[in-house]
Amino acid sequence: MNILIIHNYYSIQGGEESVVAFQKKLLESKGHDVIVYSRNYHEMEQWKLGKIGGLVTSIYNRKSINDINKILDDFNPEIALLHNLFPIISPAIIPFLKKKGVRVYQIIHNYRLFCPIGLFYRDHHICYDCLKFGREWNCLFHKCNQSLAASFSYSCRAYFVRKLNYFRSVSKFLVLSDFQKQMLIDNGYKNNPIEVIPNSFIPKTNINLDQINISKKVKIGFVGRLTKEKGFYDFVEIAKRYPQYQFQVAGDNSQLDHSINIPSNIELKGLLNQDQLTEFYANTKVMLFLSRWYEGFPMVLLEAMHYCTPLIVTNLGVMPEVIEHEINGFVVNVGDYEAIGKRIQMIYTNEDQYFEFAKKSKKRSEEFYSSDCYYERLMLAVSN
Repeated sequence: MNILIIHNYYSIQGGEESVVAFQKKLLESKGHDVIVYSRNYHEMEQWKLGKIGGLVTSIYNRKSINDINKILDDFNPEIALLHNLFPIISPAIIPFLKKKGVRVYQIIHNYRLFCPIGLFYRDHHICYDCLKFGREWNCLFHKCNQSLAASFSYSCRAYFVRKLNYFRSVSKFLVLSDFQKQMLIDNGYKNNPIEVIPNSFIPKTNINLDQINISKKVKIGFVGRLTKEKGFYDFVEIAKRYPQYQFQVAGDNSQLDHSINIPSNIELKGLLNQDQLTEFYANTKVMLFLSRWYEGFPMVLLEAMHYCTPLIVTNLGVMPEVIEHEINGFVVNVGDYEAIGKRIQMIYTNEDQYFEFAKKSKKRSEEFYSSDCYYERLMLAVSN
């Protein structure tokens, strides 16, 4: 099968870019021919109109359509897997692809169909304003993208894209969780085909449980952006409350708010490559993923489980679907430091139960989130 993957790279690369690379590698390994059509956010830096031009191209970009039309002529893909389309590619390509006879599958990584910034999060709390009166113009009213000009741009593109009904032309939405599926159903897409296909990844090193040195796992870990919505501030608070434990962080230190007092039992390791992350997980006893907003499907969950590392997560969005409470980890309420502390102490004091958690984390990663599981789900979704 000829498959076209389409993605607009963000200004800072993250989980979506990992999924694009994973998809291409996996599909090619299964004998498919794959082309990735991509544009990059940083292209706007060379434009005369800069980001203002990005507002126009996010609604309609003739060059993207011409580029894709040439790919269709030369490559003749049967399906197109769409990831991010903003701000350069534009979802105007969706009805164009449909008109050309290509089956279009939109992968939903975030909540941009309903929220201009895609997060359902502002002023340090979950926000549903754009589902109510005023819709996307609430983004402008609350300056959700920090500046008035940027918020106006995001509101405009969300308004016009919704009014132009581009996403109604997709053959099927591929969401990452039951939570996302219900969000689409509840907010105007109940008549559209929707399939749940959780993320997966191809580890650089396959690790079996008998290869894990449990005695080496001594630290409490955090991987991700060092921001409040990602739960980093909660991680710091837990470290302050439990100085007897050692904590380690993998993330870009340049993002750190230097007004935060980092206790001495936290080691900031900075950005790590894949080999360094493997070692990071090897000496991490438990991961804290205390996100305060609706994640899409964090790759951290899969990475930790693959390396036999149980997680403590918050009860938001996809997290309770991946982490089974008291089976391969714990699910806690946002900000419940007492509950988090109790779970940590149990992990450090009950060796037999900890080993069961580690074993079941690995088992769940293999049985539900392996690359073979992902491929089977994807092929089933695009074949009917």
